[in-house]
Amino acid sequence: MEIEPVDGAVFIYTFGVMFSALWLSTPGTPPLNLFIFALFGVVSLGWTAYFKWQIAPQFRPDEDEEDEEPETPRPPTAEE
Repeated sequence: MEIEPVDGAVFIYTFGVMFSALWLSTPGTPPLNLFIFALFGVVSLGWTAYFKWQIAPQFRPDEDEEDEEPETPRPPTAEE
C-alpha cells in the first residue's frame, strides 16, 4: 500500500469533522479523553482506506485520456 498526500488529507479532514461535530454538539460532553481520540483515529483510518480503494479510483482519469491532447482551435490566418 502506497501512502499518498491525499490519504493524509482525507484522514485529517475526517478526524477534524468528527472532532468539531462532537465539540459543537455539546461542548465538554462527553469528555475528550484518550478513548475518544483513539475511536476517532480508528474511524478516520477506516474511512481513509475506504476512500482510497472505493471512491478515489472513480475520480482518476483513464490512462487513454491522458495521452490524447485535445484539439485546440487556431485562429484563422491570412494564408487560409
